[in-house]
Amino acid sequence: MSSLGKVEGGSQVAVSFFWEVPWIGASAHSDCGGDMETTRFYLLFFLVGLCSLAAPGGRGAAAKLSAQIQSTPQVPSMYHSLVLSCKVTGDTGPKEFVWEKKGIHKPLQRGPSDILLFRSLNATHLGIYTCKVTSPRGSAVATYNLWINDLKYKVFVFPEESNDSLVLVQARPEHPLLNFTVCLRSYTDLTRPYSLFSYATKEQDNEIVLLKFKPTEYRFYVGGKYVAFRVPESHMESEHVCVTWESPTGIVRFWLNKNPWPRKGLQKGYEVGNEAVVVLGQEQDAFGGGFDAQQSFVGEISDVYMWDVGLSNSEVKMLDYSEPYANPIFGWRNFPYKIEGEVYLVS
Repeated sequence: MSSLGKVEGGSQVAVSFFWEVPWIGASAHSDCGGDMETTRFYLLFFLVGLCSLAAPGGRGAAAKLSAQIQSTPQVPSMYHSLVLSCKVTGDTGPKEFVWEKKGIHKPLQRGPSDILLFRSLNATHLGIYTCKVTSPRGSAVATYNLWINDLKYKVFVFPEESNDSLVLVQARPEHPLLNFTVCLRSYTDLTRPYSLFSYATKEQDNEIVLLKFKPTEYRFYVGGKYVAFRVPESHMESEHVCVTWESPTGIVRFWLNKNPWPRKGLQKGYEVGNEAVVVLGQEQDAFGGGFDAQQSFVGEISDVYMWDVGLSNSEVKMLDYSEPYANPIFGWRNFPYKIEGEVYLVS
């Protein structure tokens, strides 16, 4: 006869009851008292087994202590603040954290705080950091490589029309967006429509798109709808474009080569999702795909930035000389990217 027994944590074990197996060492001619002792023995054996399952090391044991270092913001920026957090799983009790940097013999910080703060990140801070955490349950170690992928004076070259060549931006907002700014520089002789910046979610493939529709018109999409900005036709010159959007008013601001255009309205009250795929040089007609060669970019792209705030006119004008006060989600001075297909990063 068997049934299922439940232990702490919701796990289930098969439990068998043996009613006719004699007690080890008992006489074959045991009376009823012996049978009662046999039953008591197996009941005790059964209870001990359940306790061992629920005890540390059994099926119901607590998870092993582990640690991971996370950065805020996700992509560090020079001369902005940075917070490294040592996130621990497997123990909710008191812990001690020791922060160290490779090449420095003394700990940078020791105590109950799981946070290491950089008020203004600079080149002297770059390196490999270690967080060692200890508690009554054990210890764990996590490492973090703090580095800057500075692409200043470099450009991505898209040499030919294709439906598979792109730059995947390996960063995205930590939260849904009610305000944002996108800036980039491009250089091309294309006259057909082409996509510069494509930000797609599973719900909306045109969540954010910056598209040059024709030589005299840019189109900017939020949530599948767009506004158009008429511009002078370029005569073989690079174009620096910035665009901001704010949800409470729906106001869109557009700059071409640092010159502001009349403001327009788009998608008032909308919220931009943050679970996104961000691509340069192609337009996503599906989440992470659906590329069309006739909308692909051919030429050079550089100085790509995205912020979760709207920049002011003076901040846009100063972009060549300094970054705005706000941390970018990602930026050219530390650009997280992956090249797919035929795209080249050159000086």
